[in-house]
Amino acid sequence: MTYAPTSALIAELLARPADADRLMRAACAELRAHPLPPAPPDANALRTGLGRVAEAGLDGVLHRLVADVPHGCVTESLAALLRPPELAWDEAQEIDWAARHWQECRAEGLLDEDLAADFGEYWRRLEWSALRQHLVLLATLGEGHADERRLMAHVAKTSSRYVAFGPLKRAMEARHPEFFVLGFSLR
Repeated sequence: MTYAPTSALIAELLARPADADRLMRAACAELRAHPLPPAPPDANALRTGLGRVAEAGLDGVLHRLVADVPHGCVTESLAALLRPPELAWDEAQEIDWAARHWQECRAEGLLDEDLAADFGEYWRRLEWSALRQHLVLLATLGEGHADERRLMAHVAKTSSRYVAFGPLKRAMEARHPEFFVLGFSLR
């Protein structure tokens, strides 16, 4: 099971944005105190989510998402917290919370050697975990759902960063060019 921010936390973050830093730091502390083992990737749900972007040509992306982000990775829960479908943060804020969480996890011995040694690798796995979660969520949403556009924007953003997701980026550009216009914001 992967952590998902509670509806109460989401409601509080939406109602009191000035308290977001305090609320997110407390939620991160809760993640460290009570880590949940994430479930293995659901290839069928990922395939369905990828189908929302393109009907074919994304088998390589599916394979990378299933094989290259180890299930059980400690980034799963933080990805769900930092990038829920209801909210979008400035990336600098996401990185700040992730870096603080990474430092605390290192200090508490919660990371494997590779992740403890390199925040860049931790951030990559976090983004890939979030991409996987967003695609699974897209698989469950109906067309025109309130969260669909934000999830698609997250998919576009992450697919633009990693060569491994080039086919996904090209499919997104063909179907949703508005997400690649200079100056587009997730907000």
